[in-house]
Amino acid sequence: MLCACEKEEQGNPIRLPAREDIVSIGVSDGNKYAMSPNTEVEAAEFIDEFLFMLMDMETTSQQSVNDVPVNKDFITININCDGVAGTTLFYYADKGTEYVEQPYQGIYKPAPALSNCITEMLASADNTLLMVTFQASVIETNNDSIIVKPVDGSLELDSADKFYISNEENLELQIGDLVEISYNGEIMESYPAQLGEVYEMHLAAMQGVFLLQKVHLHITCRSCIFANCML
Repeated sequence: MLCACEKEEQGNPIRLPAREDIVSIGVSDGNKYAMSPNTEVEAAEFIDEFLFMLMDMETTSQQSVNDVPVNKDFITININCDGVAGTTLFYYADKGTEYVEQPYQGIYKPAPALSNCITEMLASADNTLLMVTFQASVIETNNDSIIVKPVDGSLELDSADKFYISNEENLELQIGDLVEISYNGEIMESYPAQLGEVYEMHLAAMQGVFLLQKVHLHITCRSCIFANCML
């Protein structure tokens, strides 16, 4: 874990994964998702420069007390790792001043070079958002949410063993059901962990029974799945 040295004794330093664990960096403005270069040499150089800009930020006395910034117009920065949890940061401007926020850790002032880098990344991206899909078993159900555990072998299990998933559509689920979740690749640092934006969730298997068809979020009938009653 890397920690930037504070320029003033006024707030917590940013906390970043160890350099050897970082495999890529992605940024998203909600419409586009851009990644660091694919080639090994270019990726290593880009990641080193990006981390330097983050480590060189000025620590402020402002506190981060939410999973996402109060400022709604932000850009998400994903620092993706191999084998360990990554880190999610948020970049935004407020009253003409640029900030980077690390949830529950601190709020920092970056140099203009970071803004230029993010702008260049998004300018080179297409309009196709990243979509990542994984399967997980339901281990807890609540009125409007569920807690799931990613299946063995999934990359998400390397980040956390429990994920909080909103279930505002009231998909009828029971403990032991297997769900398939598609999201934007962002994993928030919390426990249970949270996904950045969930696009859809399907019921893949019901307490060990394999479904021949995916059942979308609006399904309300559990007993008639095999009776030609796919809602």
